[in-house]
Amino acid sequence: MSVAELLLLFGAGLVVGLWWWSMQAHDRVDLISREVCKDLDVQRLDEAVSLRRVGFARDEFGLSLERVFRFEFSVNGADRRHGEICLHGEAPRWVHLDHPEGDIHIDLSARA
Repeated sequence: MSVAELLLLFGAGLVVGLWWWSMQAHDRVDLISREVCKDLDVQRLDEAVSLRRVGFARDEFGLSLERVFRFEFSVNGADRRHGEICLHGEAPRWVHLDHPEGDIHIDLSARA
């Protein structure tokens, strides 16, 4: 095997690994959003979460990747509201919902 073939194989493995890691985070955030909506007795809309922002954040272990995902929910079936979930690395940190009775912020860092 040549060096070019090894680099190509390594690159392909890296892409697959990053995709797998990203899908696991997406599935975790999807589950968290479903649980939060169920606990707050609101309807989760569109059955999807989307990546809104990626950056770096400092935590107790140093620098980690921060990803913020967005989802939509409805309080009465006629409105459309936004919620966000933040992951630092693999750990969920917070959930924020734009609720009509006032914003709801849930700190998940103590549970991680």
